[in-house]
Amino acid sequence: MNRPRFHGLWPAHLKARKGIALLITLLVTGLLSASALSFIRMANLEARVADNTYTLAQAEILAQAGLKGAIALLSMDNRDYDALDEPWADFNRFAAMASMLFEEGSFKGTIEDLSRRVNLNTLLNNQGVVDTQRRAQVERLFELLEIEPVLVEPILDWLDPDDESRSNISAENHDYLSLAQPYPCANGPLDTPGQLTLIKGFTSKNVYGTDKKRGLAELVTAYPDESNNRGRININTADYMVLMSLNEDLTESLAKEILKYRESNTFEAPEELRDKFGLDPELFNNIFGLISVKSSHFIVRIEGLFRQARIVVTAIIKRDDKGISLIYYKTG
Repeated sequence: MNRPRFHGLWPAHLKARKGIALLITLLVTGLLSASALSFIRMANLEARVADNTYTLAQAEILAQAGLKGAIALLSMDNRDYDALDEPWADFNRFAAMASMLFEEGSFKGTIEDLSRRVNLNTLLNNQGVVDTQRRAQVERLFELLEIEPVLVEPILDWLDPDDESRSNISAENHDYLSLAQPYPCANGPLDTPGQLTLIKGFTSKNVYGTDKKRGLAELVTAYPDESNNRGRININTADYMVLMSLNEDLTESLAKEILKYRESNTFEAPEELRDKFGLDPELFNNIFGLISVKSSHFIVRIEGLFRQARIVVTAIIKRDDKGISLIYYKTG
Protein backbone atom coordinates (compact mmCIF):
# COMPACT_ATOMS: atom_id res chain seq x y z
CA MET A 1 0.00 0.00 0.00
CA ASN A 2 1.37 3.42 -0.96
CA ARG A 3 1.92 5.86 1.86
CA PRO A 4 0.60 9.41 1.49
CA ARG A 5 3.21 11.67 -0.06
CA PHE A 6 3.89 15.15 1.25
CA HIS A 7 5.25 17.75 -1.11
CA GLY A 8 8.33 19.43 0.36
CA LEU A 9 7.00 19.64 3.95
CA TRP A 10 5.48 17.25 6.45
CA PRO A 11 1.86 17.91 7.57
CA ALA A 12 1.58 20.03 10.70
CA HIS A 13 1.13 17.20 13.20
CA LEU A 14 4.21 15.34 11.90
CA LYS A 15 6.30 18.36 11.03
CA ALA A 16 6.46 19.48 14.66
CA ARG A 17 7.73 16.11 15.86
CA LYS A 18 10.11 15.17 13.05
CA GLY A 19 11.38 18.66 12.38
CA ILE A 20 12.14 19.34 16.04
CA ALA A 21 13.78 15.92 16.52
CA LEU A 22 16.05 16.41 13.54
CA LEU A 23 16.92 19.95 14.49
CA ILE A 24 17.67 18.99 18.10
CA THR A 25 20.00 16.24 16.89
CA LEU A 26 21.97 18.70 14.79
CA LEU A 27 21.90 21.38 17.47
CA VAL A 28 23.31 19.00 20.09
CA THR A 29 26.02 17.98 17.61
CA GLY A 30 26.71 21.64 16.99
CA LEU A 31 26.89 22.49 20.70
CA LEU A 32 29.37 19.69 21.32
CA SER A 33 31.45 20.97 18.45
CA ALA A 34 31.15 24.52 19.76
CA SER A 35 32.59 23.33 23.08
CA ALA A 36 35.46 21.74 21.18
CA LEU A 37 35.95 25.03 19.35
CA SER A 38 36.30 26.89 22.66
CA PHE A 39 38.79 24.35 23.96
CA ILE A 40 40.94 24.57 20.84
CA ARG A 41 40.72 28.36 20.89
CA MET A 42 42.22 28.46 24.40
CA ALA A 43 44.85 25.86 23.54
CA ASN A 44 45.85 27.78 20.46
CA LEU A 45 46.09 31.06 22.35
CA GLU A 46 48.26 29.51 25.03
CA ALA A 47 50.52 27.91 22.46
CA ARG A 48 50.49 31.01 20.22
CA VAL A 49 49.83 28.88 17.15
CA ALA A 50 49.90 30.66 13.81
CA ASP A 51 46.53 32.09 12.78
CA ASN A 52 46.21 30.04 9.60
CA THR A 53 46.74 26.81 11.56
CA TYR A 54 44.16 27.94 14.07
CA THR A 55 41.51 28.77 11.48
CA LEU A 56 42.11 25.53 9.58
CA ALA A 57 41.62 23.59 12.81
CA GLN A 58 38.32 25.39 13.41
CA ALA A 59 37.17 24.70 9.85
CA GLU A 60 37.97 21.01 10.21
CA ILE A 61 36.07 20.76 13.49
CA LEU A 62 33.06 22.36 11.83
CA ALA A 63 33.33 19.86 8.96
CA GLN A 64 33.43 17.07 11.54
CA ALA A 65 30.29 18.50 13.17
CA GLY A 66 28.58 18.40 9.79
CA LEU A 67 29.63 14.78 9.24
CA LYS A 68 28.25 13.78 12.65
CA GLY A 69 24.99 15.51 11.81
CA ALA A 70 24.78 13.63 8.51
CA ILE A 71 25.39 10.33 10.29
CA ALA A 72 22.65 11.23 12.79
CA LEU A 73 20.15 11.83 9.99
CA LEU A 74 21.00 8.51 8.34
CA SER A 75 20.69 6.72 11.67
CA MET A 76 17.19 8.13 12.21
CA ASP A 77 16.01 7.37 8.69
CA ASN A 78 13.13 5.02 7.86
CA ARG A 79 14.86 2.00 6.27
CA ASP A 80 11.83 0.56 4.47
CA TYR A 81 12.93 2.50 1.41
CA ASP A 82 15.27 5.36 0.47
CA ALA A 83 14.00 8.24 -1.62
CA LEU A 84 14.66 11.88 -2.40
CA ASP A 85 11.75 13.08 -0.23
CA GLU A 86 13.49 11.96 2.98
CA PRO A 87 15.34 14.24 5.42
CA TRP A 88 18.84 12.94 4.51
CA ALA A 89 18.32 14.18 0.94
CA ASP A 90 17.60 17.66 2.33
CA PHE A 91 20.66 17.70 4.57
CA ASN A 92 21.95 21.10 3.47
CA ARG A 93 18.83 22.81 4.84
CA PHE A 94 19.35 21.26 8.28
CA ALA A 95 23.05 22.13 8.13
CA ALA A 96 22.15 25.78 7.52
CA MET A 97 19.99 25.81 10.67
CA ALA A 98 22.69 24.17 12.81
CA SER A 99 25.35 26.54 11.47
CA MET A 100 23.55 29.50 13.03
CA LEU A 101 25.14 28.40 16.33
CA PHE A 102 28.58 29.51 15.23
CA GLU A 103 29.67 33.13 15.25
CA GLU A 104 32.52 32.98 12.74
CA GLY A 105 32.05 29.71 10.92
CA SER A 106 29.58 27.34 9.36
CA PHE A 107 29.31 24.04 7.52
CA LYS A 108 27.32 22.92 4.54
CA GLY A 109 27.12 19.74 2.58
CA THR A 110 25.16 17.01 0.84
CA ILE A 111 24.25 13.37 1.33
CA GLU A 112 23.93 11.28 -1.82
CA ASP A 113 22.86 7.68 -1.95
CA LEU A 114 25.34 5.64 -3.99
CA SER A 115 22.77 3.13 -5.19
CA ARG A 116 21.65 5.75 -7.71
CA ARG A 117 24.91 5.02 -9.57
CA VAL A 118 26.42 1.99 -11.30
CA ASN A 119 29.04 0.34 -9.09
CA LEU A 120 31.91 -0.69 -11.39
CA ASN A 121 33.34 -3.07 -8.81
CA THR A 122 30.32 -5.34 -9.30
CA LEU A 123 31.49 -6.16 -12.84
CA LEU A 124 33.12 -9.14 -11.14
CA ASN A 125 31.04 -11.29 -8.82
CA ASN A 126 32.18 -12.50 -5.39
CA GLN A 127 34.05 -15.38 -7.05
CA GLY A 128 35.97 -13.01 -9.35
CA VAL A 129 34.01 -14.06 -12.45
CA VAL A 130 32.61 -11.50 -14.90
CA ASP A 131 28.92 -10.81 -14.23
CA THR A 132 27.56 -10.78 -17.79
CA GLN A 133 24.39 -8.89 -16.90
CA ARG A 134 26.28 -6.09 -15.18
CA ARG A 135 28.82 -5.98 -17.99
CA ALA A 136 25.97 -5.45 -20.46
CA GLN A 137 24.61 -2.69 -18.21
CA VAL A 138 27.96 -0.86 -18.12
CA GLU A 139 28.34 -1.20 -21.89
CA ARG A 140 24.90 0.35 -22.42
CA LEU A 141 25.84 3.23 -20.10
CA PHE A 142 29.02 3.77 -22.11
CA GLU A 143 26.98 3.92 -25.32
CA LEU A 144 24.63 6.51 -23.80
CA LEU A 145 27.67 8.65 -22.92
CA GLU A 146 29.22 8.09 -26.38
CA ILE A 147 32.11 6.10 -24.93
CA GLU A 148 33.33 2.99 -26.74
CA PRO A 149 31.75 -0.04 -25.00
CA VAL A 150 34.94 -2.05 -25.60
CA LEU A 151 36.59 0.06 -22.89
CA VAL A 152 34.91 -2.23 -20.39
CA GLU A 153 37.75 -4.68 -21.24
CA PRO A 154 40.60 -2.69 -19.63
CA ILE A 155 38.39 -2.08 -16.56
CA LEU A 156 37.95 -5.84 -16.17
CA ASP A 157 41.71 -6.36 -16.42
CA TRP A 158 42.23 -3.66 -13.79
CA LEU A 159 39.79 -5.41 -11.46
CA ASP A 160 40.76 -9.06 -11.91
CA PRO A 161 43.67 -10.55 -9.93
CA ASP A 162 45.64 -12.03 -12.86
CA ASP A 163 48.13 -10.50 -15.29
CA GLU A 164 46.61 -11.90 -18.50
CA SER A 165 45.26 -9.32 -20.96
CA ARG A 166 41.78 -10.01 -22.25
CA SER A 167 42.33 -8.39 -25.64
CA ASN A 168 44.66 -6.12 -27.60
CA ILE A 169 42.91 -3.02 -26.22
CA SER A 170 43.36 -4.22 -22.66
CA ALA A 171 46.31 -3.71 -20.33
CA GLU A 172 47.87 -5.48 -17.38
CA ASN A 173 50.64 -4.81 -14.90
CA HIS A 174 53.52 -5.04 -17.39
CA ASP A 175 51.80 -2.50 -19.70
CA TYR A 176 51.38 0.09 -16.94
CA LEU A 177 54.91 -0.47 -15.60
CA SER A 178 56.37 0.16 -19.07
CA LEU A 179 54.87 3.66 -19.31
CA ALA A 180 57.09 6.76 -19.22
CA GLN A 181 55.65 7.41 -15.76
CA PRO A 182 55.02 3.86 -14.55
CA TYR A 183 52.55 2.69 -11.93
CA PRO A 184 51.15 -0.74 -11.09
CA CYS A 185 47.83 -2.18 -12.18
CA ALA A 186 45.57 -2.55 -9.13
CA ASN A 187 44.48 -6.12 -9.92
CA GLY A 188 41.68 -5.39 -7.49
CA PRO A 189 38.66 -3.14 -6.86
CA LEU A 190 38.56 0.54 -7.70
CA ASP A 191 38.58 2.88 -4.71
CA THR A 192 37.05 5.90 -6.47
CA PRO A 193 35.64 6.69 -9.94
CA GLY A 194 38.59 9.06 -10.44
CA GLN A 195 40.91 6.06 -10.71
CA LEU A 196 39.42 5.38 -14.12
CA THR A 197 41.85 7.97 -15.50
CA LEU A 198 44.66 5.52 -14.68
CA ILE A 199 43.12 2.80 -16.86
CA LYS A 200 44.08 2.41 -20.49
CA GLY A 201 41.72 4.20 -22.88
CA PHE A 202 40.21 6.59 -20.35
CA THR A 203 40.78 10.34 -20.32
CA SER A 204 39.69 13.14 -18.03
CA LYS A 205 37.09 14.09 -20.66
CA ASN A 206 35.23 10.79 -20.66
CA VAL A 207 35.59 10.43 -16.90
CA TYR A 208 34.74 13.98 -15.80
CA GLY A 209 32.94 15.25 -18.91
CA THR A 210 33.06 18.66 -20.54
CA ASP A 211 30.81 21.72 -20.63
CA LYS A 212 28.77 20.04 -23.36
CA LYS A 213 28.97 16.39 -22.38
CA ARG A 214 28.41 14.38 -19.23
CA GLY A 215 31.17 12.18 -17.85
CA LEU A 216 31.24 8.79 -16.17
CA ALA A 217 32.04 10.25 -12.74
CA GLU A 218 28.46 11.58 -12.51
CA LEU A 219 26.91 8.16 -12.99
CA VAL A 220 29.27 5.50 -11.63
CA THR A 221 30.69 4.70 -8.23
CA ALA A 222 33.28 2.38 -6.71
CA TYR A 223 33.12 0.99 -3.20
CA PRO A 224 33.21 -2.47 -1.64
CA ASP A 225 29.68 -3.83 -1.41
CA GLU A 226 28.85 -7.17 0.15
CA SER A 227 25.29 -6.20 1.09
CA ASN A 228 22.15 -8.07 0.08
CA ASN A 229 21.49 -5.30 -2.44
CA ARG A 230 24.98 -5.62 -3.95
CA GLY A 231 25.20 -3.31 -6.94
CA ARG A 232 21.44 -2.89 -7.29
CA ILE A 233 20.12 0.41 -8.61
CA ASN A 234 17.70 2.34 -6.38
CA ILE A 235 14.81 3.21 -8.70
CA ASN A 236 13.76 6.00 -6.31
CA THR A 237 16.95 7.99 -6.84
CA ALA A 238 18.69 6.87 -10.06
CA ASP A 239 19.46 9.23 -12.93
CA TYR A 240 17.48 8.59 -16.12
CA MET A 241 20.62 7.38 -17.94
CA VAL A 242 21.31 4.85 -15.18
CA LEU A 243 17.72 3.62 -15.50
CA MET A 244 18.17 3.29 -19.26
CA SER A 245 21.35 1.27 -18.73
CA LEU A 246 19.32 -1.49 -17.03
CA ASN A 247 17.94 -2.80 -20.32
CA GLU A 248 17.89 -1.75 -23.96
CA ASP A 249 14.07 -1.82 -23.87
CA LEU A 250 13.94 0.72 -21.04
CA THR A 251 13.71 3.75 -23.31
CA GLU A 252 14.54 7.38 -22.62
CA SER A 253 10.84 8.31 -22.65
CA LEU A 254 10.03 5.59 -20.09
CA ALA A 255 13.01 6.58 -17.91
CA LYS A 256 11.87 10.20 -17.87
CA GLU A 257 8.31 9.14 -17.06
CA ILE A 258 9.71 7.36 -14.02
CA LEU A 259 11.53 10.53 -12.92
CA LYS A 260 8.32 12.52 -13.40
CA TYR A 261 6.39 10.00 -11.29
CA ARG A 262 9.02 10.27 -8.55
CA GLU A 263 8.37 14.00 -8.13
CA SER A 264 5.30 13.18 -6.04
CA ASN A 265 5.50 9.42 -5.45
CA THR A 266 7.86 6.82 -4.03
CA PHE A 267 8.42 3.20 -5.00
CA GLU A 268 8.16 1.14 -1.84
CA ALA A 269 8.83 -2.17 -3.63
CA PRO A 270 10.49 -2.99 -6.99
CA GLU A 271 7.27 -4.59 -8.24
CA GLU A 272 5.57 -1.19 -8.19
CA LEU A 273 7.70 -0.21 -11.18
CA ARG A 274 6.06 -3.00 -13.19
CA ASP A 275 2.57 -2.27 -11.90
CA LYS A 276 2.61 1.53 -12.25
CA PHE A 277 4.06 1.56 -15.76
CA GLY A 278 2.71 -1.69 -17.17
CA LEU A 279 6.16 -3.04 -17.95
CA ASP A 280 6.37 -6.06 -20.19
CA PRO A 281 6.81 -9.10 -17.89
CA GLU A 282 9.95 -10.20 -19.73
CA LEU A 283 11.51 -6.75 -19.39
CA PHE A 284 10.71 -6.60 -15.68
CA ASN A 285 12.05 -10.11 -15.07
CA ASN A 286 15.30 -9.14 -16.83
CA ILE A 287 15.89 -6.10 -14.65
CA PHE A 288 14.43 -7.40 -11.37
CA GLY A 289 17.81 -8.64 -10.11
CA LEU A 290 19.37 -5.25 -10.83
CA ILE A 291 16.96 -2.94 -8.99
CA SER A 292 15.96 -2.08 -5.44
CA VAL A 293 14.18 0.64 -3.47
CA LYS A 294 16.79 0.71 -0.71
CA SER A 295 20.34 1.96 -0.36
CA SER A 296 23.12 0.68 1.87
CA HIS A 297 25.89 3.20 1.08
CA PHE A 298 25.88 6.99 1.06
CA ILE A 299 28.52 9.54 0.16
CA VAL A 300 28.67 12.61 2.41
CA ARG A 301 30.45 15.78 1.30
CA ILE A 302 30.90 18.47 3.96
CA GLU A 303 32.54 21.88 3.68
CA GLY A 304 33.69 23.44 6.96
CA LEU A 305 34.23 27.21 6.85
CA PHE A 306 35.90 29.42 9.46
CA ARG A 307 36.96 32.97 8.58
CA GLN A 308 39.13 32.55 5.49
CA ALA A 309 39.76 28.83 6.01
CA ARG A 310 37.93 26.05 4.18
CA ILE A 311 38.15 22.28 4.73
CA VAL A 312 36.30 19.71 2.62
CA VAL A 313 35.53 16.27 4.03
CA THR A 314 34.32 13.36 1.90
CA ALA A 315 33.09 10.19 3.55
CA ILE A 316 31.31 7.01 2.50
CA ILE A 317 28.88 5.69 5.07
CA LYS A 318 27.70 2.10 5.16
CA ARG A 319 24.33 1.49 6.77
CA ASP A 320 23.01 -2.00 7.46
CA ASP A 321 21.22 -4.01 10.14
CA LYS A 322 24.30 -3.70 12.35
CA GLY A 323 24.20 0.09 12.27
CA ILE A 324 26.33 2.84 10.73
CA SER A 325 30.00 2.50 9.81
CA LEU A 326 32.54 4.75 8.09
CA ILE A 327 34.30 2.94 5.23
CA TYR A 328 36.02 5.86 3.48
CA TYR A 329 37.22 9.23 4.74
CA LYS A 330 39.21 11.96 3.04
CA THR A 331 39.96 15.61 3.75
CA GLY A 332 40.99 18.13 1.14
